[in-house]
Amino acid sequence: MRFQSISERRLRGFLTSTAAVLTVLGGITACSSGTAGEERGEPVAAQGEVESTAHPAEGPLDAVMKEKADEGKGFSLRDATDLNRYVSPAHAEKFKVCFEKEKPNLSAVVLFTVRSSERCPPRVGAEGKADATPDLVGMELRKATDRLVLTGYTPKHIHVDATGGTVSEERSWSYKVCRQNPAVGTPFSADLEPRLVIAASCHKD
Repeated sequence: MRFQSISERRLRGFLTSTAAVLTVLGGITACSSGTAGEERGEPVAAQGEVESTAHPAEGPLDAVMKEKADEGKGFSLRDATDLNRYVSPAHAEKFKVCFEKEKPNLSAVVLFTVRSSERCPPRVGAEGKADATPDLVGMELRKATDRLVLTGYTPKHIHVDATGGTVSEERSWSYKVCRQNPAVGTPFSADLEPRLVIAASCHKD
């Protein structure tokens, strides 16, 4: 997620709208893939920027995001471990901040996070435990993409193929996942790009 300045009103909408992060299905057609989501690259520092070091900071991510927005600061969300998992602003209530790093020339801050159920690492980039890819077959697409994002997959790297003809975005969210790749139990890797095959109903081969 690139640095951005977000007003309190816009922030509330951002936190409650999965669609703001998961526009996976724009223009999907039969046997074609769609990708979407937010870019996750580290912003380019301003010329001559004084680089600060990351320091410990604790708090629920949604509360910290609001605090930074109220201060007029932009922010970037990063995994505090070495797993490079995507941090979903739409699911901010499920994350906590472990460290932050100021970008003075940008009036912004990098927030390093883990999920609320995890312990903060001793330092930024310390080894993290990779989750297994969940079983998504039989789930509605909306729930399946949520599960992938919370596992750490970047939304723009989630591909969707629809079978049985052209599918509208609104209708496709209720379609079932019939096949998935990577397979269930595959350890998370930021290099993987999940692919889901969906249909109105799944037929056994």
